[in-house]
Amino acid sequence: MKRLGIVLLALFMPVATEPSATMPEELSAYAVSKGCNEVADFFKRPGLVNPPYVYGYLEGRREGSAVLWCEWREGEGRRFRLLVLARGKTEPRCPLMLEWRSYPGGLSIFSDRRTTLDGFVYATDPKRRPPPNVRLTENAILSEYDGTQNLFYCYRGEWVVRRVD
Repeated sequence: MKRLGIVLLALFMPVATEPSATMPEELSAYAVSKGCNEVADFFKRPGLVNPPYVYGYLEGRREGSAVLWCEWREGEGRRFRLLVLARGKTEPRCPLMLEWRSYPGGLSIFSDRRTTLDGFVYATDPKRRPPPNVRLTENAILSEYDGTQNLFYCYRGEWVVRRVD
């Protein structure tokens, strides 16, 4: 009888939701609040890949900001977004969401101040280019996988990107 009670108890207990497979719960919840979900199959590809998120993008405490990839479905297609999470006093100058057309790579913070905007284009209008001789003065976001890199930088309130294959 005791065994039957345990089985019945197990049947009626609430089922816990699956923990995030690719990023911390707070970042997964932030993605959902912005209309998308974590990229569930992100690590289902060969080779070493950085996570689809990174903390410490903006100045200040490392945990005060993060950048992450998320996705949403449009019919049979998938669309991706790069999201910025900012907490505290530091406010980002660029939009907190950038729609992206390609499958995302692993994220890291890029802080080489010798780098210039040479080779960058505006993310929303690839035919436009920022001035090539301007140096990066703040952190950039590096998305990379299997030799392909996209370097995202906030320039005068707009996202610019440089692709390296």
